[in-house]
Amino acid sequence: MTMRSRIRFSFKLAAWLALLILLATVIITWHAAGKLLHPDRRQLQGYQQDWIRHPAAHGMQVKAGRCAGDKVPCLFVAPDRNAGPQERGRALRKQLAKANSALRPYGETQGILVLLHGRSGRKEDLLPIAERFVAAGFKCVIPDLPAHGDNKLDNALFATAPFERDLAARVLADARAYFNERDSPAGVWGISMGGAFAIKAVSQSTDTWKAAVIVSSFDSLEGVVEDKLAFLPGSLSALLRISLGIMTDVRGDLILKEVHPDVWAKRVTTPVLVAHGDRDQVISLKRGRRLFDSLPGKNKSWLLVSGATHRNVLTTSAPLYSGMSKWFIAHVR
Repeated sequence: MTMRSRIRFSFKLAAWLALLILLATVIITWHAAGKLLHPDRRQLQGYQQDWIRHPAAHGMQVKAGRCAGDKVPCLFVAPDRNAGPQERGRALRKQLAKANSALRPYGETQGILVLLHGRSGRKEDLLPIAERFVAAGFKCVIPDLPAHGDNKLDNALFATAPFERDLAARVLADARAYFNERDSPAGVWGISMGGAFAIKAVSQSTDTWKAAVIVSSFDSLEGVVEDKLAFLPGSLSALLRISLGIMTDVRGDLILKEVHPDVWAKRVTTPVLVAHGDRDQVISLKRGRRLFDSLPGKNKSWLLVSGATHRNVLTTSAPLYSGMSKWFIAHVR
């Protein structure tokens, strides 16, 4: 083979490799965009059905309904005065009593909390969380976020679409009507993706929310994607990020660069508690800390959950529930 032939062959080989890399990038990011926009919907589990059928066994009353113009399935949760607090509720009330929190008699409430689940979750996942907050003296409403649970909307747009930006406030309005408490003070709690919804909510309506709690959430969706691709060479990582941004836009009108809770946070004046596990490998600790640092002023608190991952942050032995409950008790009144 002559020198000219070898050069021509090398150029052809490089062109084919570039084409294969581009094709692989398109396929990978097309699939990833689909998972991001509409993750697999988890089916209702047997233990969750039991919670719905026998809420008194958890010290609660639970009623299924619809919110936000009948578009969002919700659970309305209130304390069951006759049943009284059960195991989780009793444990939390004992912790709060030791901390000298202003606990009300069981059944009396001081406000309404909107609870927002994470990506790939559903409203029933948060019933154990609601049991604690009910025991602390709150009513709760739990919606299925778009593209999750029984919500018929197809795409999850991380609180960037007009309907999603106002979702928490609209759910709260329906909860106030359901509980017949039009002037009840309110707080919002969100985990992971739900934390982005919660930050968006309090950034838009400072008068609506008395407090917020954000668990294991992030400063920007672009940053989370960047962390996932950090093991790749810089040029390949950049190519995948650009391609993913194009695919999420094409497949569902999700603009990755618009999902920036750290930017939204700069407008927040509501008291916010941010909690994050120090072993979180899904959303790194630095993402949660950057979100916290973006919140202006001093009306905020950082809670590091030692030993917690993204999966078990709510089930470690750390006194997370008492910390979150004390925050709401102090501010939602």
